[in-house]
Amino acid sequence: MNYTDARQILQRLPSLEVKPGLARTEHLLAAIDHPENSFPAVHVVGTNGKGSVVAMLASVLSRAGYRVGCFTSPDLVDFRDRIVIDDKWISKEELARIVEQLHPQLVEGDCPTLFEAMTAIAFEHFSRNKVDIAVVEAGLGGRFDATNVVTPILCILTNVGRDHLQVLGSSLLQVAWEKAGIGKPQVPFLVGKLPSDVEQVVIEECRRNEAVLVQLEEPEIERIAFDWEHVSYRIGKGDLPRRIDSPLLGGCQLENLRITLQAIELMRKAGFTIPNTAIVCGLAEVHWPGRFEVVQRSPTIVLDGAHNLPGVLALREDVRRYVPEKEHRHLLFGVLADKEVIPICNTLFPSFETVTLTQSHSARAASVKDLAQLASSLNSVVVESADVKNGVSVACASLGTEDFLLITGSITIVREARPFFLGGAV
Repeated sequence: MNYTDARQILQRLPSLEVKPGLARTEHLLAAIDHPENSFPAVHVVGTNGKGSVVAMLASVLSRAGYRVGCFTSPDLVDFRDRIVIDDKWISKEELARIVEQLHPQLVEGDCPTLFEAMTAIAFEHFSRNKVDIAVVEAGLGGRFDATNVVTPILCILTNVGRDHLQVLGSSLLQVAWEKAGIGKPQVPFLVGKLPSDVEQVVIEECRRNEAVLVQLEEPEIERIAFDWEHVSYRIGKGDLPRRIDSPLLGGCQLENLRITLQAIELMRKAGFTIPNTAIVCGLAEVHWPGRFEVVQRSPTIVLDGAHNLPGVLALREDVRRYVPEKEHRHLLFGVLADKEVIPICNTLFPSFETVTLTQSHSARAASVKDLAQLASSLNSVVVESADVKNGVSVACASLGTEDFLLITGSITIVREARPFFLGGAV
């Protein structure tokens, strides 16, 4: 089987349908002798920030000399970029070999979802290549997410916000219950900043699961400088470096950094050797595209995959911090229809001089027509564009060298826009 054949098989699997339960994932893994049992893992869940924490932690562990598997979702640059060992994507040949091995289970009976199949492929890849540790991002929720079959040495919950409510439950408490379901007996469960009622749900679930709750310590991290290339932080806690530079520019990364550093301290206690030099180098070299990613200067163009209200609120503050003058701010925007479209638009649109509306090729994309009606009620200066390619062209056409264009609203928008600036670059 070649890579093209493997991709065709995978593309036939349901990618939008959510199937609760772990039975299909466990069936897949049983067919390949349970590769998930051959390596320890750090399991990360959360509404926002989980991918950034995974990227930072994996980068540090790799610089510390460990062979690190990294599983994230969705893909942004290439279909294979969600399965990585030490910064290298799974090869086309390896992916095809594993799909061929799994093929009977992919086409029989209650077939798995694409995410479930990719989870099994990732774990088999990590097992074959004998990773020392895997850093695994949950896809949706946690309790019934396909990734909740790993053997964790550390679980992390970054935060809980309003996203995927149609799947995870109608309230933050229900979402928290789903995410807290990754807790395992006697395993540390590091929890980020949460509202008190949400935190209580997590505390109760940790007690029920016999997980060891570890609450995030008070901030001893201060952002001391920032520009369009990196952010500098002063660290005032423990046996950690006193200064860290990071290319992850978003303001939300301060909280993600706090979580990452405390996770590193917990892993040190568990026996991992992680010198400060690895922390400094790993965080300085971390790569996480599509998150306040500067892809051009003069004019400045930034891609950001914020797609829910908490993410958009943080993004708005970043825009105001970096570009104080509204007359220089321009927006290219598209969103998925199953998100909180009205609050997201109400949050973003008034902060920009012009708004170009578009839609990705996703079947879930909100139509430009519907977005335009909403934008008109906000008195925004709007240009409509039928697709991302045209939207990029239209939005860039009138930019001056001092102007700023933000392309955001959905990972699908960022995925389709990114090649126009960076080609196939990682």
